[in-house]
Parts: sequence; C-alpha cells; structure tokens
Amino acid sequence: MRARGRRRRRRAAPLAMLSGLALATGGLGVLISGGLDPERFAPHSPVAASSPSERVPGSVFRPPIPAPSPTPVLSRSVVDEVTEGSGDLKVVKGKSEVYGSGPLKRFIVEVEDGLPGEADDFAAAVERILGDERSWGHEGAMSFQRVDSGSVDFRVSLAAPTTVDEHCAPLRTNGYVSCQQGDRAVINQNRWVSAVPHFDGDLESYRVYVINHEVGHALGHGHVDCPKDGVNAPVMQQQTFGLQGCERNGWVHP
Repeated sequence: MRARGRRRRRRAAPLAMLSGLALATGGLGVLISGGLDPERFAPHSPVAASSPSERVPGSVFRPPIPAPSPTPVLSRSVVDEVTEGSGDLKVVKGKSEVYGSGPLKRFIVEVEDGLPGEADDFAAAVERILGDERSWGHEGAMSFQRVDSGSVDFRVSLAAPTTVDEHCAPLRTNGYVSCQQGDRAVINQNRWVSAVPHFDGDLESYRVYVINHEVGHALGHGHVDCPKDGVNAPVMQQQTFGLQGCERNGWVHP
C-alpha cells in the first residue's frame, strides 16, 4: 500500500544555469526575456562585431579572413621547363590600348602551341613591360599597342628551346638563350620560367630584361658592355651570360 502525498513540483532551473547551458551546447541560443533566440549564435556563424567594444558578451571574436591577393602579372604561369614543343606558333588573340605617346609600334604576341602555362599570361606580361614608362617608350620616344592581325613592327614569341634554335638560326642559341631574328623577338620558355642563376631568384627582373633586350634588338639596338662595377647593367648588355660587375636590371630607363 502506497502512502498518499502531494506531488512535488520541479523547480525551474536558475537563469544563470540555462544561460550557461546554452553557451556550452554550441551556442544554440541565448536567453532573451525568458526565451532562447536560436539564430543569434548559431554554430559557426560569423560574428558581425569588428572591434572588442562591439562584441556581444560571451561571443568569440573571429577576425575577417582577407581575400587572397591576385598573382602579379609578371609572376604568373611559373611552370616546369620543357625540352621541345609542337613547333606551331599561335597568335594570342586580343588588342590592347595604346601605351605611351610618340610614334606607334604595333606588335603581335605568339606562344608555341602546347607549352605549359597560360598564353594570355605571357601576352599580359609583354604588354605590361613594354607599356611601362621605364621601357623603350620613355618620355614619349614611342608608344606600343598589341594587336592580333594586320601589319606589325615586330613579334614577341614564346617557344620551347628546340623551336627557339630553329627560328634563331644561323644564330647559335644552344637551347638556352633567347634571340631576335628579323622582326621576331624569340623568348626561350625555359629562361622565362627559370631565369638564370646570377639573377638570384629574381624572376620578375629577368622577365623584364629578356623582353626589353630582345625587343631592343627588333628596334635596331645592338649589344653593349657593363660601363663600370656597381651600376645598373644596360638593358642591351647580355645579362643572360653574366653581369660583368654590374647590377641586374631589366629596364631601359630604370
């Protein structure tokens, strides 16, 4: 026989206990006016407050993640070296604005079909270099525009070592260096992606140099030597073979 008695009511949990439980269970809500708001601190939701004074009590401050910076034009398409290619030079489609002032020099960019990397990256780098005030158009000496058809003053071509050798003959490039032959400045793919040891890993400066140097030949300039130790190497110095005491430099007017 059970003894009769009054049924006891459960006491409501203290306010602090419920609040602590909400935080301990992954932020399912916070106690507001006796109820839980499930959207205020949903798990993994970003915190809108941007400074400590704006944070909601009990929240975890997460600083915003910065957007990744785009790779600079002159550093794009860094890929492996190659030995040979298809031999087929293809014009990179597109037309640029006119860079600079003075007599206009129109040029086409070509990239050998099948090379690793992006042809558009190479074309953009050539534009960036020749359009810079420190290049051959300095102080209105000339202006440049990339086109993909019609009459041009010169071509800038990126090719595998064996193709460079073919287009540069009878010059001997030995699968290593770039050259200018006729109206074409031919850039060796392996130098474009690896530069040369004495540039100390400064790929951007070498890329600037090799474009300005070979285009310089197409514009009628010949080789020169380092004038004296410690100064910037002239852009028409054969810096691929050595610096002769000069400092590496890719610009016509640094």
